[in-house]
Amino acid sequence: MSKQEIPIQVRRHPLVATVRKAIGNQNVVVGVSGGADSVALLLLTASVALQESSDVSVVAAHINHTLRKEADEEQMMVEQLCERIGVRCESRRITVSPINGSIAAGARAQRYNALTEIAREINYPCVAVAHHAEDQLETMLMALCRGGGIRKLSGIAEVRPLCKDINLHRPLLHVKKSELISICKDADVLWCDDPTNVDLSTPRGRLRADVIPIIREIWTSADKHAANASTILHAAADVFEESIPNGNTWNRSALAKLPAPLIDAALHLAIGDNATYETIQSISEAVVDKSTQPRTFQCKNGWLATITVKDVVVHHS
Repeated sequence: MSKQEIPIQVRRHPLVATVRKAIGNQNVVVGVSGGADSVALLLLTASVALQESSDVSVVAAHINHTLRKEADEEQMMVEQLCERIGVRCESRRITVSPINGSIAAGARAQRYNALTEIAREINYPCVAVAHHAEDQLETMLMALCRGGGIRKLSGIAEVRPLCKDINLHRPLLHVKKSELISICKDADVLWCDDPTNVDLSTPRGRLRADVIPIIREIWTSADKHAANASTILHAAADVFEESIPNGNTWNRSALAKLPAPLIDAALHLAIGDNATYETIQSISEAVVDKSTQPRTFQCKNGWLATITVKDVVVHHS
């Protein structure tokens, strides 16, 4: 790895310490699409590896989705950057199949599968990607508008498992995109802009073009505040989820003593997406009312919720 190719202002940037704290002393695969965000993360992670007190090894991973004509040029750009700074680069070409009609969802799933495979092949326990504060604000707004529980409203998690021995880390969730672009400029490196990021046919593209600019005009620190709220909400979700009584059969009296959100969550966990919010609410209200008559609630795909004087049971017909 070449110190000469990563200028001192990048190697001494405060975000180097942020990235090091996030990944610890783990060898790391850095997902590099070629955009400014991921290129900046690669430079920061390489700077961690260059520190005398660090034992971290870095491998860049570029996933070519083969969906756009520019994809091969972007792969070449990432490989050339890695050669320039002395970082090993693993490139993969993948074929994307839609998930529930969504190419974006299919690309995301296949991309993380490929990153996991690369980390597994070289026995690295950590994969890092470059989601930032603006991504967090967009994700939380989309969750709020689409509907979802506290975990979805929490936005993007800083760490999540990819498989048994490999975790995904996102060390830049509190960082603005403009700061990452500045790092790329300081290092005098090129990056590419993915036109699908501003595709007005997608919900995220419309948010970026039509909604987020107005929010930032009204609240200039909206991205920062969303990132801070996400940290708090993820911690709250951890505590909340530990309190949910798991299973599909409960003593009605014991269940009825819980706060309504916990009853809702227990029912939702058992029924999954086979009941609407309104149906879950109706079942939850029946749990706590004084009726002693047995009742059965019809849910989707043959799922039922039965309430008797003693028990609450979720089952499949």
